[in-house]
Amino acid sequence: MQQFAARLWPVLLAVFVPVGVWAQAPVIPHNQSKPPGPPLSPEQALAKLRVPEGFRVELVACEPQIVNPVAMAFDERGRIWVTESLEYPRFSAGPGKDRIKILEDTDRDGKVDKVTIFAEGLNIPSGIALGYGGVWVANAPDILFLKDTDGDDRADERHVVVTGFGRADTHELPNSLTWGPDGYLYGLNGVFNPSKIEQEGRVFEFTCAMFRIDPRTWRFELFAEGTSNPWGIAWDPLGSAFISACVVDHLWHITESGYYHRQSGAYPPFTWKLGSIVSHTHQKAAYCGLHYFDSDAYPEPYRDRLYMGNIHGNCINVDKLQRHGSTYVATPEEDFLATDDVWFMPVAQKTGPDGCLYILDWYDRYHCYQDARRDPEGIDRLRGRLYRVRYGEPRPAPQIDLRSESSRQLVERLGHPNLFIRETATRLLAERQDESVRPELARLVLEPDTPLKLRMHALWALIGYGPLPDDFHQKLLDSPLAELRMWGVRAAGNQREVSDAIRQRIIQLAEDPSPDVQLQVAIAARKITGIEPLPLLVRVAAHCGDDPLIPAIIWQNLHPLLPGKGEVFLREVRRYDVAQSPALKQILPRATERLLQ
Repeated sequence: MQQFAARLWPVLLAVFVPVGVWAQAPVIPHNQSKPPGPPLSPEQALAKLRVPEGFRVELVACEPQIVNPVAMAFDERGRIWVTESLEYPRFSAGPGKDRIKILEDTDRDGKVDKVTIFAEGLNIPSGIALGYGGVWVANAPDILFLKDTDGDDRADERHVVVTGFGRADTHELPNSLTWGPDGYLYGLNGVFNPSKIEQEGRVFEFTCAMFRIDPRTWRFELFAEGTSNPWGIAWDPLGSAFISACVVDHLWHITESGYYHRQSGAYPPFTWKLGSIVSHTHQKAAYCGLHYFDSDAYPEPYRDRLYMGNIHGNCINVDKLQRHGSTYVATPEEDFLATDDVWFMPVAQKTGPDGCLYILDWYDRYHCYQDARRDPEGIDRLRGRLYRVRYGEPRPAPQIDLRSESSRQLVERLGHPNLFIRETATRLLAERQDESVRPELARLVLEPDTPLKLRMHALWALIGYGPLPDDFHQKLLDSPLAELRMWGVRAAGNQREVSDAIRQRIIQLAEDPSPDVQLQVAIAARKITGIEPLPLLVRVAAHCGDDPLIPAIIWQNLHPLLPGKGEVFLREVRRYDVAQSPALKQILPRATERLLQ
């Protein structure tokens, strides 16, 4: 049946695409230098994709298996879940023609041969994540939770997790649903898409922002705000967050409670805005997707890099991270993939179970909202491709089913050289909360000889269990490794309720020699019950030196506390030598302005 459909598809294209459409007056789409010309067949487009020596691009799926693909995710069995949008660029909410499909390679030849429609009736599903018993979908104005309760790979339950996302700009809808190392589900929203989320008496009004959802309680939070129309979240081996964005700079290190440069719109009063981590640009300022690649399927020079889809440049850009105090700087590397086929539109990149990079291609002549609004009928709704980039000789597609593995087997997976395997095992352990393997996870975290990546994933699995036991938590905060102390503080901030001993230790860590630890103390100061945040924030400021990030984070958490607290603030500042504290010298003028309002 799949082979018959593949043969029939070119005939359908000829029937349903108006005769002479390519003979009409050529139009140069926005931010392109010439008319795009006619579309290429999947085989022709594949032949034009250029990659470094030793690599090979392979076609995994194409129309009619997928059309207008927007987002994707791999499940525990290695199947690929793809959202499709025939409704784009529709502004109105409500049911639509869009779908979620499950793609499978049943004969392990590297190509999809089975397609199952999991859910229909959607309207521009712009993000997807799998976990905690179901499928999470960004389908503005909602974040949905879909469940298959009878095992037939069809959604038979649909729940609204939160609602209130806008649809003013359908290029900037909630997107990039991604599991964070702390067990939260993260996502993004764009600058021209005003949204208002109301939940449990709390109201969040925002535009460009990074948000997160607790998968057990469905509690919504804003993590940080700013940038433009961000699309793509990635995490490095320490659990730091990065996003890609358009128009403004392309790469950002995102820290909880930070407020970043906006493409447009007013800043809240007294905002200390943060910038990007790049001083370079790539071909054109339109990005879609961001992925931290870490797999032994590629040679070392291609690992531990950030890969970004450049939709105007028709390529995959690469940046390399370097530490800079508590933050990062990124430098450019050679493009990983490029083509002169301007229809190529990489919207998502993921590492698969085989360790290779997979690239989802919307494949359309139009890349921007200007063209979509000018000529919505000109949007191609008949094509879509999924590619895999392999290095060296072909590898048989692995057969995996991580959900069927025991918890002890999953613990062994935490040190796997493929990040997809490590992340999936971490999430599954957090979901299960199997007490029988908790001692082994704790041992891996605290054992001095445990490799760092394995150690961090074991810790994140334990954090996903819920509140940390006091004795283990204290060992994290007392660890000689800054990475463990940092996450001990961050876990306390997320828990909010901790023992007095943990609180007192976190207060002491304001003077920690590691900027990473000090940064997390500044973030946790207002979150942990029983801590007086103002004195703690001043204490961090007095000891963080000239770190490029921490003073701004301190300020974002400090200035809401200042009204009516001028005497308290000045008393705390006088405890320290301001002349020897670059951060306090930067904060004092801002504090004076705030107190005089």
